[in-house]
Amino acid sequence: MSQNQLHSILQNDVYFRVTQEHLALGSQLKKIVTGIVIPQEYCCLELEQLDSPLRVILTVRNSLYSEDITTSHIFLGYKPLIVGLSTASTDESLLSNNDHVCLSFVQGDFKSNAKWRDFPTDSAAVATMLLRKIERKNFDGQSIYLFEGYQARHKFLGVLHQFVNNLREKFRARPADNVALPGNLFDQVRIAYSIPRKISVITVSDGVLVNMFPTDLHGPIGKGFYAGSLRIGGNANAQVEGLRRVVISDVDTASYLQVYSMGKNHMIDLQNELRFMTHHQRSRVFGFPLPEWALRYREMIHLESFDHGIHRIHFYQIVHNEELENAGPTLAHIQQYYAQWRMDQGLTTTLFLIKK
Repeated sequence: MSQNQLHSILQNDVYFRVTQEHLALGSQLKKIVTGIVIPQEYCCLELEQLDSPLRVILTVRNSLYSEDITTSHIFLGYKPLIVGLSTASTDESLLSNNDHVCLSFVQGDFKSNAKWRDFPTDSAAVATMLLRKIERKNFDGQSIYLFEGYQARHKFLGVLHQFVNNLREKFRARPADNVALPGNLFDQVRIAYSIPRKISVITVSDGVLVNMFPTDLHGPIGKGFYAGSLRIGGNANAQVEGLRRVVISDVDTASYLQVYSMGKNHMIDLQNELRFMTHHQRSRVFGFPLPEWALRYREMIHLESFDHGIHRIHFYQIVHNEELENAGPTLAHIQQYYAQWRMDQGLTTTLFLIKK
């Protein structure tokens, strides 16, 4: 991010460095009652600059085996919660022989010194989540197993503050298009977003008209394939399925306001390319326009899809990927509870918030 961009953000009061000192600026009463002073449910950050992130450790019943899947698991859905695990990074016998797995979210080294629901975990784990296997897909001898969350717990807030906030959620007015997350599902989602999720931009085109829209439910299956999830019923979903060629671009953190504003594009028709802010370079194989803030991109061909809950999970073959010049910090976001936990632990976190 350039000094001019950072200065502009500071001037517009949307830059927020989270430290214990912020407590003096926030609402003390709100902190006492809810345990939270972070003012936004999802907070943008620079992916590469997050110090002391959590690690995700996979365990199974009746085994001492554990595996760090922090960078290899794919978050693909939130109603229900869906996680993909690929045989490109995880032993297939482990995935095929176990219908249930446990994920422990830890800071530092994992110590298998406790159990939860018969799964090995770490007594110091900040969160734990149980998942059941729902599907397996195979692509050119490489498999991805899809798991659905069904129970979770966390220590981001104390028990009393969790109770108060869950009560507030029951009476909270939400926009008509906002998906309600009942019961324990909301905690599962909060935990999933304690790992920074890249907000990337998908480009689709029919050769004349274009759409660009953001996504944070996606990730690579090894080197040759990719998975990404879109809401069933949206125009974006129909465009991906109908056009079958997509480009997904990681973008610079400085673009977070523009990228968030593109959320409405999930429901629009294809547009003239001039309606979008585009990069001077186009994708190499398809010749698609890239978002102005692109850092790197993948060109992909749609292979098939799988429906579960409100999500249609799309699977792609990667045909080209490229890093652009002068790449900056990558846009990602985390959930409010984890941001607050970091603050309470004295971990400095630079967040970029949407000005209300």
